[in-house]
Amino acid sequence: MTTAKQPCPRVIFVRHGQTEWSKSGQHTSRTDIDLTDFGVKQMRNTGKHLIGDVHTNMIKPKSITHVFVSPRLRARHTAELLLESVDPKIRDQIPVVIDEDIREWEYGDYEGLKTAEIIELRKSRGLDKDLAPGDTWNIWRDGCEGGEIHTDVKARLDRFISKIQAIHAKSIEDQVASDVIVIAHGHILRCFCARWVQRELNRNPQLMLDAGGVGVLSYQHHNVNEPAIYLAGAFTVPVEEEGADF
Repeated sequence: MTTAKQPCPRVIFVRHGQTEWSKSGQHTSRTDIDLTDFGVKQMRNTGKHLIGDVHTNMIKPKSITHVFVSPRLRARHTAELLLESVDPKIRDQIPVVIDEDIREWEYGDYEGLKTAEIIELRKSRGLDKDLAPGDTWNIWRDGCEGGEIHTDVKARLDRFISKIQAIHAKSIEDQVASDVIVIAHGHILRCFCARWVQRELNRNPQLMLDAGGVGVLSYQHHNVNEPAIYLAGAFTVPVEEEGADF
């Protein structure tokens, strides 16, 4: 008699639901705004479809070993909504950890500004005068005045990834399922995905993640030394509700 193979550990990362600033395209890091009414409905419905015991649910509640959440209100509210439909007896056993390492890229002087406004601000300060014709501000290369540059973000994300891979290494050793949910923000989650497969952050990783978006990371060959992007089905939002920063 053969035993069923344990599923490979996964990270399911979720960008917080829609906010007024995500919809308008304003850069939001430390500003602690909540979800829009649509964002609340969006994440409540996403939770019902994402987590459950029906065969169509991507995540089974008993497989969730940790939930890591950015400290910002919009992320914490999203976490509550995603787990809302889970049986309280199971939900109360899931460690939910608020982790500063998964907070949004610190935008500094660019907080609350749209990309076009940042470009004009930098132009007024003479910061981009040496760029090639047609070239403009690039957060991956240039970072943010008064905020973070890519090496700052890399350091904390690599520390965060080490925590997750330690959890997953133990689950593989114990032959138990382990889904880790990470709830955070647009830029930091794209960086997280890039660092998972050891890409540098000084170049645009060419990834898209709208508010409420869901993605999956895992490993090839059940081996934590072979991290990979898991190409799975995606959740979508109505076109009219897509954020300007999509």
